[in-house]
Amino acid sequence: MNFFKAFGIYTITGFATKAISFFLLPFFTHYLSQADYGLITIFSNAFFLLAPLMSMGIGETFTVEYTGFQNKDINSFVSTSITVPLVGLPIMLLIVWLFHGGLTTLTGLSESILYLICLLNFFNFFCDYLFTILRNQKRPVFFGIMAIVKTTLELSLAIYFISFCHDGYMGRVKSIALNVVIIALFGILFLVKSRLVVFQFSKKWLVLILKRGLPTIPLFFMSFTMYNCDTFMVNYFYGPAKAGLYGLSGQFAFILTVITTAFITPFYPFLYENLINRNKLKVVSLVMRYILFLTTLLAGIVLLTPFVFHLFIAKKFYPALYYLLFLLAGQYFYSLYLILAGLIYYKRQNRIFYFIAPLVILFTIVVNYTLLHIVKVTQYAITSALSYFFCLMVVVIIYNKYIREALKLYLRHGLKLTSAVEKINI
Repeated sequence: MNFFKAFGIYTITGFATKAISFFLLPFFTHYLSQADYGLITIFSNAFFLLAPLMSMGIGETFTVEYTGFQNKDINSFVSTSITVPLVGLPIMLLIVWLFHGGLTTLTGLSESILYLICLLNFFNFFCDYLFTILRNQKRPVFFGIMAIVKTTLELSLAIYFISFCHDGYMGRVKSIALNVVIIALFGILFLVKSRLVVFQFSKKWLVLILKRGLPTIPLFFMSFTMYNCDTFMVNYFYGPAKAGLYGLSGQFAFILTVITTAFITPFYPFLYENLINRNKLKVVSLVMRYILFLTTLLAGIVLLTPFVFHLFIAKKFYPALYYLLFLLAGQYFYSLYLILAGLIYYKRQNRIFYFIAPLVILFTIVVNYTLLHIVKVTQYAITSALSYFFCLMVVVIIYNKYIREALKLYLRHGLKLTSAVEKINI
């Protein structure tokens, strides 16, 4: 299946799953208070916050190595990689046990919920692995069906627990938990039936996983600082009600993330394959068209979201619009960063994250501290945009030589792909 057909399926899937979520926003904003929505946002952020520690970048390593795998290599790699969450779970539980007091104060979540988040991240590892394998096997239809089933099941359970059981924000927590466990069990069954788990341990693959995965730890702290720190700080300084408004605004900014995910999902395998074959022009042409499309989409969201709010969202959530533009800008910069991140993985230079992550974290903290008493909640949205932009610029500076060569190539051959493919050493 060619790239554009796969991208189309992933895009339709992304919009379908997001559309289901958006259609239920009026339900959530009418049935839940601002504080309830804020706690859901904090729970979701804390859930995804710990995912990188559990996965150790295994999905990216699998994708980079996939084209060179033999069948026995795939089985051995998958079987070996499962040891990471098996070891990671007790470590995460121990961290919560040791620091539960501070974590509870920071997040506003109970100790039992923090333990639940650790367990769910263990199960979510197998959910993500399922989608990673389907992506690399170039099975976007199966990928799309599973993504839609996952979203539909989760939100159906949320409606049941919130509307019929009157569980408030805990209804959303229950729906996420049950959904992750069910899809994870399906993922484990898929791995076993596909004979990808053969209980074969390989020191070679473990060394590779750790070599590529350890740099994801500073990357994890960077991602936390950029993506989660603002919401946690809004909750800490201004309470869950403000965090609810901030989180709802983030839901609309997440539209760009849906498109980014739909693009990056087939793009990384496409990127690695074409760089190996030295077909640089195909990659550059695709990226330029994607940037144009993303920019147009950004403008459309900015213009249309106020109308959507007034038509569908409860009035008490209208102030969420104050943060939208900055959060959208942050996601836009992050989308561009992810394109260049593919180059980092391709060149197997994951160690660069040891350099990038501290810079981005320091920048974010300094900007937050500087703006702390100036623009209040809006400062976190501004800082989010600036942090993503700074992260993008750091990677641009590192790979500026290759970016200049790519732009020259694109300008030399015009705006459409020709049959003449220039070779560039990269």
